[in-house]
Amino acid sequence: MIINAKKSKMTLDKLVSMTQREFSAVRKEMATKDDLKHFATKDDLYDLKEEIRGDTAKILQGVDKIVTHFDKVEKDHAADKLLHDRHEKVIETLKQKVGVR
Repeated sequence: MIINAKKSKMTLDKLVSMTQREFSAVRKEMATKDDLKHFATKDDLYDLKEEIRGDTAKILQGVDKIVTHFDKVEKDHAADKLLHDRHEKVIETLKQKVGVR
């Protein structure tokens, strides 16, 4: 049994030139050091993170003050309503005893 093997026409020079063209195309797409100057560094990102963390803490403290004030007002209103309801009940009881409608 004879197998006809096709000879490759690829030479070492052709392979080198193909590889060089591909590397040239990749180099065109790569960023240069000048391009990378515009990106934030690790230290910049850390400083920004700390700044955001501080701002977040201030916001949460402000929200806590508002919620605490709201809770106090809500409790005062509930206590006032309870007292008002008691007075209304006493007034109704007195009206029934007196016979006034």
